[in-house]
Amino acid sequence: MAKKAAKQSPKDFGSARQRLDEILAELEQDGGDVDRLAERIKEASVLIRFCRERLSSARAEVRSVVAELDADQAADSRPTPSADSGSTPVDEDRAPPQEPPPEVSEQSEPDGPLGADALGDGSLPF
Repeated sequence: MAKKAAKQSPKDFGSARQRLDEILAELEQDGGDVDRLAERIKEASVLIRFCRERLSSARAEVRSVVAELDADQAADSRPTPSADSGSTPVDEDRAPPQEPPPEVSEQSEPDGPLGADALGDGSLPF
C-alpha cells in the first residue's frame, strides 16, 4: 500500500503535509533500507513540489486580494466632487483652523445696558 500512496498525487496541501510528516517519521525510525529510503525520497520530492506550488498559488491570491483592498481604500480616500457645487469638498482633517470668536471683556461696554450711565442720568439702576 505504500507504493500506491507514492503514485497518488495529493488531494490538498494538508494531506500532502501530513504525508511528508509520516515519511519523515518513517525515515527517522528506519534509516537502514536504502531501497525504501529511495522510494520515500522520491515520494517526498513529489509532495514537496506540490506543496511549493500550492504555497505559491496561495501567496499570489493573497497579494491579489490585498491589492484590491488597497485600491478600494485609495478610491474611498480620494475626494469626490460635490453634485451641488461642482467643487471638491474640504477634507475636515486638513481644513484651516477657524479663528476663535473675539473675547468679550467686562469693560467692552462701559456705558452699556448695565453700565454706569444705564438710566441716562448718571445714577445706577439699583
